[in-house]
Amino acid sequence: MVLTQAGLGLRLGELLALRVQDVDFAARLVRIEWQFAPQSRVRTVPKTPRSRRIVPLPQVVADALRAHMEQFPPADDGTLFTTRFAGPYRHDYHGTLIFGVAVRKAGLPDSITTHDLRHHYASVLLMQGESVITVAERLGHENATLVLSTYGHLMPDSEERTRRAVDEAWGCAPGVPQSEAQPF
Repeated sequence: MVLTQAGLGLRLGELLALRVQDVDFAARLVRIEWQFAPQSRVRTVPKTPRSRRIVPLPQVVADALRAHMEQFPPADDGTLFTTRFAGPYRHDYHGTLIFGVAVRKAGLPDSITTHDLRHHYASVLLMQGESVITVAERLGHENATLVLSTYGHLMPDSEERTRRAVDEAWGCAPGVPQSEAQPF
């Protein structure tokens, strides 16, 4: 569950509602169409129209999901992550009890929550050069403003990218003095 949430940037309710039919292993995509609201085990549409989205499926997450499904077959309705009684998890049970215990056993600060896995996802995408607009789409945000205000400090150093862009456009290899570069 941790790998899936961190590797897809899902909200907890989206993770808990994920079904096998939402995962397209061949196309390497995951459709986010449902959520479980807090205190509920009934699927509802996500909180905003933008929250319904398609997210790329990284190989590491695909492998983890396949292994999980082999060990724990999906419920009759396709739910991937279920309790030992084959029912869906509630937010409080998974987020507080299961995840909280795992955090303590790992020696991490008690302040770590499942939402930090979503922050991790956004941070990884930004640090790898994904655009703010793309990150907002992957997270299901209405616009990029929240991404900028929350994660702007994590964006890669744009000064070096600017230097490299101009040097490459003008035919200069990095570190080669202009006098030795090819004319454009």
